[in-house]
Amino acid sequence: MPQAFQARKFFVPKTDPKQEVYKPVPYYFGTLTTRDASDQIAEESSLTKGDVLNVLDRYQRYVIKNLQKGYKVELLGFGTVYNRFVTEKGVATAEEVKATQIRSIVPGFSPSYTILNGARRYSLLGEKTSLLKVTILGTPVEEGGDSESPDEI
Repeated sequence: MPQAFQARKFFVPKTDPKQEVYKPVPYYFGTLTTRDASDQIAEESSLTKGDVLNVLDRYQRYVIKNLQKGYKVELLGFGTVYNRFVTEKGVATAEEVKATQIRSIVPGFSPSYTILNGARRYSLLGEKTSLLKVTILGTPVEEGGDSESPDEI
């Protein structure tokens, strides 16, 4: 599965002067909405677009309700959604831990994976992941080309 990427500037912390480095970050061509997903699923099934949209909306509602009840929610082959705490600094002993240390609760996500030969293989990435360099307009850049085009990232 190719993943488009672009170069992004990062600064190395605790260096004086600030050292710049560049790393690849994912490039997204847009966002797939729930309606878009329901349309695509309906095209490949016997359900109507409205039926699929209702199921996806209902699933979202059940995920939220069950997270509020204290459950993790797993969708096989995709991953697990769970609650994650944003907390203050830690304390020295378990007895000192108090609920007031929790600043907020945010959703967390752990992708599904299988262990193969002692290493994790993430299902969301498929069998093999390759990178694809693109311009800011989303057109692929030929590998090995030293183009300095201003729209290239």
